[in-house]
Amino acid sequence: MTIAGKIPTPQAKKFGISSPSTRSLEELQRRVPVVGDKALIDLINGIQVSKDIIRYRKNRGWFGQLIDKLDGSDNKRKLLLDGNIIAGQEALCNWVLELSDSLRISQVALEVTQNSLLEARDAIRNHKERLQKQEDALINLSNQLNELAQQVSARISNIEARVRQLEVRVAANEDLDQIVSAWAAGQTYAQLPWAVQVALLAREVFSSSVIIYELETGDKERFRQLLVNKILATSKQLPQSFFGLGDLLDQSWAAMTKDDRELAAGLLEIRSVTPQRLANTPHLFVLGTTLELATLPEEARPSKPAQSAIALCRAQINTISRTANAREFITAVVQETGNDIIGIIANSQV
Repeated sequence: MTIAGKIPTPQAKKFGISSPSTRSLEELQRRVPVVGDKALIDLINGIQVSKDIIRYRKNRGWFGQLIDKLDGSDNKRKLLLDGNIIAGQEALCNWVLELSDSLRISQVALEVTQNSLLEARDAIRNHKERLQKQEDALINLSNQLNELAQQVSARISNIEARVRQLEVRVAANEDLDQIVSAWAAGQTYAQLPWAVQVALLAREVFSSSVIIYELETGDKERFRQLLVNKILATSKQLPQSFFGLGDLLDQSWAAMTKDDRELAAGLLEIRSVTPQRLANTPHLFVLGTTLELATLPEEARPSKPAQSAIALCRAQINTISRTANAREFITAVVQETGNDIIGIIANSQV
């Protein structure tokens, strides 16, 4: 039996019931943690002393017990009392030990919790590293996809440009063939001298898809050379050797009717052309000036308008050869016409 109201019974411990003294000790230990250690040491010492006293009394003989009775002491009562004290101290010791064990268990729990937290931290760190690697891989993949997209876009743009160039070239070929075929068949520029026909034919060609091809591709050789070759291969009026440019043009306007001279002069007029354009088109200047002079009244017309036009060009515009052959004249007219139209378009876009 334990001391009533002081030491909790096993049943009380089982159902979580604690005495006021127990709660006081717990509160004191929470306030001063070293109390538990001191109480535990003192209780253990007290238990050892009480056990020694009881062991001494139990070992005394009849004579000793007689002396105890003679002095008024009741041996059984003392043994019982001492036993109760020891039992109470043992119970208190068990409580303190349980308290210490609970503290140790709490410490172990803290250690386990700490270890779990450390493991969780390591796991989170490893997971973060994996996520970082995945993020780096995604960034790398994104960069590769962007690079691939740029390459694909560049290829598509290149293909589109080539398709556009092909479409423009096909359109230019078709226009050139149609224009030259109509001229070769006598459907256009009939009854005009071949020098005037070449100038008007070149103007028509460079007003078609041919000029679009040259503007978009920068190729100024393909169709110009093709046009020169087609004219040389088609026209039967061309001189076979060198000729004087003035003589050719004077013969040309003289062979034209009055209406054809005025029509050709209007189409090839040079009065509205700027000096910068005239400087790059000497052959067209000579041809236009010749036709303009040829349309003047006979009394005001020079005897040789072409010779006068060449002299005026050499004096005010640009140098020009007085002699040429068919290829040189046709090439010069085609080149000057193409460059002049490109210049007009470029100035209109500024």
